[in-house]
Amino acid sequence: MLFGQPRKKEDYYLQQAILGEREGFEYLVDTYKNMAYTLALKICGNSENAEEVVQDSFMKAFKGLSHFRNASKFSTWLYKIVYYTALTKKNNDDKDTLELYEESGAAAYVTDEKKEFNNLVVADRKKYINLALDKLAEEERVVITLHYLGEKSISEIAEILDLGKSAIKMKLMRGRKKLEKILKDLLNDELKDL
Repeated sequence: MLFGQPRKKEDYYLQQAILGEREGFEYLVDTYKNMAYTLALKICGNSENAEEVVQDSFMKAFKGLSHFRNASKFSTWLYKIVYYTALTKKNNDDKDTLELYEESGAAAYVTDEKKEFNNLVVADRKKYINLALDKLAEEERVVITLHYLGEKSISEIAEILDLGKSAIKMKLMRGRKKLEKILKDLLNDELKDL
């Protein structure tokens, strides 16, 4: 893959979306919906609200495409919209209880035992990581999600959250330390229960 090619491809579809072409909208949704959902879920705490936030965010982004400046990536701009839409949704929601995000588990029937075992290991890891992430402060959870799952740089996260780079670095460092401690505690508790 040539250097710069993905950005050119994104720019092409972004221009198509600005012109109102369906293929541009579809490309942008298909490319960014999963990370937008993950970010919204980490803030909202349940899939129903996260799905609503993602839909609202894409609608806001598409309505505002004419105002998008190419100074940043479309993904950075979109995730900023998702972040603030999710915060608004969470703050306007009367519920204080958070539902744990449930993983879908392994395939219904897997004949290969090694594959089945690997699927269980991955599902178990995701379960503990999500449990640990849920115990972090909201901004730490969002920063870690954007950095590790969304593969966003410190600069991009700073732009999305309207915080300084040093604040993002500090939240990332503290979040990682807390996450490590929480995971150790969760796993020690699990071993005691065996």
